[in-house]
Amino acid sequence: MRARHARAAQALDVRVEPGGEFWGWAGRTLGAPARTATGQRAWLRRVSSPEDKASGKLWDGALDAQHAFGDLDGRRPALLAVHDAVDDTTAYRAELSARVDQPVLSDDPVLQHDLQLPDSWWQDLAGALEKVAAVDTDRVAVRQQYMDRAIPEFVGIPAPAVTRWSAAHSDLHWANLTAAPLRLLDWEGWGALRKASTPPRSTPTRCSRRTSPPASAPPSPP
Repeated sequence: MRARHARAAQALDVRVEPGGEFWGWAGRTLGAPARTATGQRAWLRRVSSPEDKASGKLWDGALDAQHAFGDLDGRRPALLAVHDAVDDTTAYRAELSARVDQPVLSDDPVLQHDLQLPDSWWQDLAGALEKVAAVDTDRVAVRQQYMDRAIPEFVGIPAPAVTRWSAAHSDLHWANLTAAPLRLLDWEGWGALRKASTPPRSTPTRCSRRTSPPASAPPSPP
């Protein structure tokens, strides 16, 4: 992955900066800070997949989000360029995005300390989510079939039948949010979810970001 990350940097004419390597789930992705030829601060992320599975929701999430939202009025890092390559039976996609220098609110999706967030932050979050919800998409983040199976298993009640769907980030937790200014990170799995009646004041807690490749981890919902 490191070698292919370096090849992607060369193909996109960016220089990777040392010391900021970030591994995603199960070593599937590798990201690092970079600079473009014009000096713009950027983030280069390399994702891998078996060639026959290099399509669909997760593979095209960032690109679809760029087409649908752009930079969401400054609330999400814009996707600057994409470079695809295939080596033997493995597909690789490099995504070059604008770099977000603000720290995330938590290193863990489960909040471990109190936060003092002003009302304006919550208003900005609600406004960003309303703009996302207004987008028409055929992407589905969590299917009815998954809810029918998972909600009774983990909550002990029947899953409600979803009659209203709207676009959502779908991985909204404290490790994917920044404070000042607000940024929403990691758009890989966005899509339609059950429509909520009010903007959330709390966020899901499923772990999705790690600092090094784990030996194993549970799969994300389809």
